[in-house]
Amino acid sequence: MSESVEDRRIFPRAEVILAGRVDGNLRKKDCAVMDISLTGAKLEFDNPITGEIIETLRFSQSAALNVSVAWDHGTNVGVNFTDAPHDIANVLEPLLPKSCFEPFDNKS
Repeated sequence: MSESVEDRRIFPRAEVILAGRVDGNLRKKDCAVMDISLTGAKLEFDNPITGEIIETLRFSQSAALNVSVAWDHGTNVGVNFTDAPHDIANVLEPLLPKSCFEPFDNKS
């Protein structure tokens, strides 16, 4: 029996619906953040973005987080955060439930 994606995750994901904006290919594009953890997020776009480069993700009035695309399924895109974990935690702390930070707190 193979382990599930959830079993392999270092940090728990929270299902959310947040407004986000990505920047890449010299343009900005709005998206919805559907789930998020300290390591990455699932983004949803109005139109497929296949082949576009995404460099940063920003939430309203937050610092931009550097990202890399982990997977791309047309209008749904998974990104990994590439900033230092502490910097990511500082940006996401007001957006995520405390349970998402427990593994991070235990590693500090």
